[in-house]
Amino acid sequence: MQVSVSYFLAEIVIAITAVVGNSLVLVTYARSSRLQTVTNYFIVSLAIADFLVGLVGVPFALLTGEGQPHNFYGCLIMLNFLLWLCATSTFSLIGVTVDRYIAVAFPLKYPGIMTTRRALATIVGSWILAGIVGFLPVVGWNRGEPEVPRCIFMEVIDMKYMAFNCLVVIFVPFTVMLVLYGFIYRAIRKQLRRVGISGGMLSNPPSTISGVTTVGNANVRRKRRFSAYKRDVKAVKSVGVIILVFAFCWLPLSIINTRTALCPDCTPPSATVFNVIIVLSHVNSAVNPFIYAYGKDFRVAYKRTICKLFPCCSYCMDGGMLGTTVAAMGMSMHYGDGAVESVTEQNGSKP
Repeated sequence: MQVSVSYFLAEIVIAITAVVGNSLVLVTYARSSRLQTVTNYFIVSLAIADFLVGLVGVPFALLTGEGQPHNFYGCLIMLNFLLWLCATSTFSLIGVTVDRYIAVAFPLKYPGIMTTRRALATIVGSWILAGIVGFLPVVGWNRGEPEVPRCIFMEVIDMKYMAFNCLVVIFVPFTVMLVLYGFIYRAIRKQLRRVGISGGMLSNPPSTISGVTTVGNANVRRKRRFSAYKRDVKAVKSVGVIILVFAFCWLPLSIINTRTALCPDCTPPSATVFNVIIVLSHVNSAVNPFIYAYGKDFRVAYKRTICKLFPCCSYCMDGGMLGTTVAAMGMSMHYGDGAVESVTEQNGSKP
């Protein structure tokens, strides 16, 4: 019933980090037109969910940790709010994964398949579907009002519902994303073979024929395509890291909830262990902005936004924010050096 000081402080730090970090993501996205790609629509959807976790979800968790509120339906709404955001995050990650699969496997058809309208419709639909799944207890799938008016998760939420929630929101989507990443890996290897690359080196050296560098030009084009695929590979890796971190943060809680539902007589974990895995699930919302910074494009965009908002800080004054080189860089989810467009960019994937 009582929230420990360490748990309280951990949640407060997570909430502040999630709000500040994801606010930076959203402001950076809004300021950078080149970041506004179809892929990043799903990243923004994920950032909004993470922002709400820090702003509202964590305070709700702290209140319910104290058994508040005593109103039954107010308690249900607060308990299911985080489940809704978790489902939204999962469905956003599926959207990113499908988007990357189409971009890598069908680069020429990508602009026609993954249009802005379809991406936005998918995102809106995912939020609605997540709301339906997340708030089922509010419309009846719960244990009923407890005899003692207090808000305790195990006393209010039907654990059979939690088993269903974990299956629909965590286990099945995670399996789907792993399978899609297997297809993405195969597609990348196939595309790399098509451009004639072996071990990262060009198969034919540049040469001239009748004063015209025909073979050399062909090799230059192949090298540019190879660099483009390298950028797409980096994008795939970054999204893969986001998915793995999501699984690392949410699987422990999902496994324990499923175990409790399937084996109600089994000994539950201690309060300390339960608090740790709850904090771990919230950590996911705080670390995602740092994962986005893995890519040079988001990292550079972060710097530009920070220096625009705080022009007097020493970080911005040192080196003039990377000078004109930064201004010339392309910014998209396709992490790269900005010198070569990605395959999807070459085929007009930007809205």
